[in-house]
Amino acid sequence: MQRGVLAITKQELSELLNILNIEIFNGTQLYEKFKSASHSNENEIKILLSEDEIERVIDEVGPPIYENTIVNSAIEKINGLMVTLRKNNLPDLDSN
Repeated sequence: MQRGVLAITKQELSELLNILNIEIFNGTQLYEKFKSASHSNENEIKILLSEDEIERVIDEVGPPIYENTIVNSAIEKINGLMVTLRKNNLPDLDSN
């Protein structure tokens, strides 16, 4: 399983957590990652996520269709990380 680093701003994380109820992840590493990140004082927050964790977040927040552009930016970064991980997992067809 692929893993990647989600780099988002403190403001993006804060706005994301306004729409994402992390309590549904209670008892999981994903919950702990978001809880820990929410207490960070850094302007840019980096969270190591697996493909499964990214999918769970995407399932909860849906597409970036919110009126809040900061939330949309965070969701787009999450989606972008998933695309990057999936591209890296594709077989190299030119190696034959």
